[in-house]
Amino acid sequence: MAKFKTSARTLDLLGRQQIAGIPTAINELFKNAHDAYADFAEIDYLRSQKLFILRDNGLGMTEEDFETRWLTLGTESKVSSSAITLPPIDENKPLREITGEKGIGRLAIASIGSQVLVLSRAKSYNSLNNTVVALINWRIFELPGLSLDEIIIPLRNIQGGTLPDMTLINNMKNELVDTLKKIAKNKQALESIITSILDEILSFNINPSEIENSLPNPSLSLLKNGHGTHFYISPVNEMLDNDIDGDSNNTDATKIEKMLVGFTNTMTPCHPKPQIELAFRDYKTDNKTYKDIINKDYFFTPEDFYTADHHIEGMFDEYGQFKGKVTIYKEKEFQDHIINWNGNNFRKTTCGPFNIDFAYVQGKSSQTIIGQEDYNRIIAKCDKYGGIYIYIRII
Repeated sequence: MAKFKTSARTLDLLGRQQIAGIPTAINELFKNAHDAYADFAEIDYLRSQKLFILRDNGLGMTEEDFETRWLTLGTESKVSSSAITLPPIDENKPLREITGEKGIGRLAIASIGSQVLVLSRAKSYNSLNNTVVALINWRIFELPGLSLDEIIIPLRNIQGGTLPDMTLINNMKNELVDTLKKIAKNKQALESIITSILDEILSFNINPSEIENSLPNPSLSLLKNGHGTHFYISPVNEMLDNDIDGDSNNTDATKIEKMLVGFTNTMTPCHPKPQIELAFRDYKTDNKTYKDIINKDYFFTPEDFYTADHHIEGMFDEYGQFKGKVTIYKEKEFQDHIINWNGNNFRKTTCGPFNIDFAYVQGKSSQTIIGQEDYNRIIAKCDKYGGIYIYIRII
């Protein structure tokens, strides 16, 4: 009888092929935090330490969750059957649509940095579990000729409401080192690469107990009654700085800003409160000052929306016909304005009925009624963040 075997490089290849750069990877991790019913998902990037920290206060993972879901490739969170258990939901919050794609959130981390310390504490049925701690070096999966079952992931289960100390982390590092040394005995041609990975593991001196006290938003802490999932990623891919800083001679939004600044709807008037609030604090120096590069105030605001020259508000029915209010220059108003889709031949649309709220600003200052200062501000945002942002609310 023959059986399939899985090369360790398969995981590396899946990550590289499915994640189109670091901004996409971060976007995917934010989606995972949303799916875990987190109220907050926040990044603290400490450049001088080459340390990227992402914390959320979602439902977290038990040890079983971590092993059967997070460490299992191809788990499908959007399919339900008698053999597949869907991810947990927070019964104290409105149901959330699953936004993560293809179970690749865990692989996204490898695009950000080559090593990650995972801390997760699960909340279930209003009770709190112990904290799961895992240490992963993604470069090990790049080694040719290695099977997935040869790689050991150090995993610990510690008392809930506490954080791992350096003694425990060093113990996990040693477990990784021992695994690599065993691999090296049979892979002499890879000695230089393995030595480099060993050096990287041994240089991982991240102590969450010390770092957490210096980070903003104590509601994200795993201490005491805290819950959620934290990723301490180091060393960070050098491309991250480029994605954040962009071209100093270009006023366009950077790759990070384009991907993340409009993650949730903070633009349309009377919009529902976003289910999750995000932050990305970039610490360029050691003096604890930072810039939140996805601050919602940088993006379009309800005030910008109100200020626009023209507004369209209404609904497209199941046949693609529009009915609603059209306001031109805030003066000329058409109530119950109807636009038929004559070419549809009364066929129901695949997407079904939906509402639309649309604001338009004239491209030339000579054609707008907006004051010059407000016009310049809005046009600058359009130039920087211009694109199509579609926010769907399931009712």
